[in-house]
Amino acid sequence: MTTPEILQTVKNLVETRPPAGVRVDRFEIVDEVAELSLSFRAEALDNVLASELAATGGPADWGDPGAPMDEGSPTWAYAGGIAALLHHGYFNQTVLAQHEAALLRILAAHGHPGTPVTATATYSAAELMPHYRRLKAEHLKHLSTSQG
Repeated sequence: MTTPEILQTVKNLVETRPPAGVRVDRFEIVDEVAELSLSFRAEALDNVLASELAATGGPADWGDPGAPMDEGSPTWAYAGGIAALLHHGYFNQTVLAQHEAALLRILAAHGHPGTPVTATATYSAAELMPHYRRLKAEHLKHLSTSQG
């Protein structure tokens, strides 16, 4: 259960404060728990994925132009790990921690005091793969330009 008023208040809170590029997809009270579903705007997601690739060097076959990128490939597994990291490590811990006190105040002001809040992202490897395909193409183009 949620109302448009609560949803808009939550969107105003989360989408206008750092971290930039986060969007509220859903805010609903289910079984006495407020569920906040978040995602990145497309440009922010690209930046996050590119930063993660730069920090880690990417999957084992990242520099191989002939490497498959379908299910079962190292890149697919990497994307699955990043999807889990975004859900558990980033949205459910970092972003929620930044906004939890304000979210609890919003819930109390709308008649739901003491309602716990969870935050989720619904990314999967399949949803991240179009971004990784484009980022890999850019990476390989940069490699060929710097070597040629």
